[in-house]
Amino acid sequence: MRFTKPLFWLTPPFLALALYGSTFTLPFFWDDVPHFQYLHDRSVPSIWSDASITPYYRPLTFTIWRVMQLVVGSTNPAPYHFVNVLALIVNGWLVGLLAKVLTPPPSPVGVARQERGEGPGVGGEAVGWLAGVLLVIFPFATQLVPWVAALSHLLVTLLAVGACVCILEYEKSARPGWAIAAVALAALAPFASEAGLITSGLMAACIAIRRLRTKPFSFEQTGLRPLLLVITLSFVLNLAYLPLWAQVPKDRPEGALAWVGWESVWQTIIFFFEGLTFPIQFLARPLMALGLADLWTVAGLGLIALALAWFVLHDRRWLFFSLVYCFIAALPATISLPFSYVIVSPRLMMITAPAAAILWAMGIAGGTRRLTRPGIRVGVAAIAVAAVSFAPARHINREVRLHHLALDHLRTFVADVQAHPNDKHLIVNAVNWVAPVNADYALGHEGVEVMPGYLTPQLMAWVHTQTLYNVDGVTFPLIFPELKTIYFSTWGEALDWNVMAERVRAADHVAVLRYTDDGVEYNDVGNVAPASGEALVSFEDRLWLTAAEAKLTGQTIELRLSWRVNAASGEDIFANALDCAGDVAGLSGGAGMGGIYPVWLWQPGESIHEVRRILLTAPSPDGCYRIEIGLFNPQTGARAEARDANGGRLANDLAVIELTP
Repeated sequence: MRFTKPLFWLTPPFLALALYGSTFTLPFFWDDVPHFQYLHDRSVPSIWSDASITPYYRPLTFTIWRVMQLVVGSTNPAPYHFVNVLALIVNGWLVGLLAKVLTPPPSPVGVARQERGEGPGVGGEAVGWLAGVLLVIFPFATQLVPWVAALSHLLVTLLAVGACVCILEYEKSARPGWAIAAVALAALAPFASEAGLITSGLMAACIAIRRLRTKPFSFEQTGLRPLLLVITLSFVLNLAYLPLWAQVPKDRPEGALAWVGWESVWQTIIFFFEGLTFPIQFLARPLMALGLADLWTVAGLGLIALALAWFVLHDRRWLFFSLVYCFIAALPATISLPFSYVIVSPRLMMITAPAAAILWAMGIAGGTRRLTRPGIRVGVAAIAVAAVSFAPARHINREVRLHHLALDHLRTFVADVQAHPNDKHLIVNAVNWVAPVNADYALGHEGVEVMPGYLTPQLMAWVHTQTLYNVDGVTFPLIFPELKTIYFSTWGEALDWNVMAERVRAADHVAVLRYTDDGVEYNDVGNVAPASGEALVSFEDRLWLTAAEAKLTGQTIELRLSWRVNAASGEDIFANALDCAGDVAGLSGGAGMGGIYPVWLWQPGESIHEVRRILLTAPSPDGCYRIEIGLFNPQTGARAEARDANGGRLANDLAVIELTP
């Protein structure tokens, strides 16, 4: 079919940009920080000889980043996110090419059989198109595509699949350039990620399926010996990586390569089995709700999926090929990483994803074999892929949204510290991680790791600015909200009221992160300073309101209030917004400075400059608001007496700000 060729090349970029295009605006996070610390002012040659402050030796990946830093700079995340999405697109093309070259064109007799509905279904070009689509919508790539530091997993997959395509092209054409390219890609693969050690094994699997499909296998087959030479040379070069890896300094503890145990191996095999059989694994969670264990549920669904593949495949050797490819690719992680690490690392599935994409592309192609017209076969195959893609695409969309929910506020944080470079910043409830309450899949971490304990808010600012600001972070759980759709964890030591007050007084600039089911907001809440200012409003002469400003921003009124403390008090503050017809538009009450510094902790001789926000639940139709501010006794509800600067008592003991459009 003529139209399958442009679809082959256009669909992976279209899908990748549709699903992940918004990730270009994400900031750096998680291990982006230590990776860029390692790269700071480092020469490219030293990347290949010294990894002493990282646990990994992945010099090819680090070299790409270092070259990018020299060309586009270190502080703009967009080009680095673009490279990840581009790597996904190229992987889609390469997996499509691999499926295509693994599927020989039909002979004239085969064409006649297809026309009678007896052949394997859609042809190689269309199978390649389907495989490329399935690779791009692979649901377990959601952890790595939005995360700059995960480029190594995309890159090693690209190199391994590229090596397989090249050796198959060498088999077909006997041109030595393809053999050289295959060996070079295989040799480079471990330098992108340790998983690349199995590249020669994947090349062997591809040659085996081609040879087993086309003729009875024999070591005397024409052209087999040069292929074995290429695979052997690739294997030797892969092995040569190991002594180099062992010799290069790394920040890796003793015993890190200890045997993980058979239980971990079995669990990890089930984990990769989930990726291979992803089209029906979204059913695992509903089944687990009935009381089934996660591993057994995944294994059971996986066996059902393989039975389905057995039924629809025209050539069942594809089933064995996909199993072999998947578990060869998974071998390094299976034998070297404990399941406790694997279970939170779905990024490890990326190198096995080509097996899943090819298996289900071949399965869908086989399911169309009884259809006689080529156009109908391709159309039905496309509909089948769209159906298979629905649950993964929905999962990807949710995960990308969670990345924005957890990370978008970092740009405000960076802008804030840059605007106040000499201040001592205190960040309250900075994001550690965010995860959905209801996961889509049984195994694997979902959500976003933002700033684990080995990082700090100071370093998170540094990675975006290359400047170390005076930034600290703490957790204040007493203001955590109850949420319905997400879980979250915050960074830093958990404080009580009194210690929190001490930290607030010591800071020049305080910000509090506010969590909702729809987003995480970074809110400047003010600071504490020595007493200053004259009374605009006096509350029983104990507290003076010395300044008050209001600004409407979207659906929120932002109040900037300054209080002078003359004597200890125990009231709470309220600030209510009414429209100019007198109807309530929004309410804000409780402790000052975002809820972390209540009036009962205020000390005489302080001025509290707080930013208070009123969320408008019923916005005024004409943009006219009346904001009423006062103090009340939380035990009795009685308001504190309020007087103006001339000593006159204010109506209803309220300070009033008029806000007009």
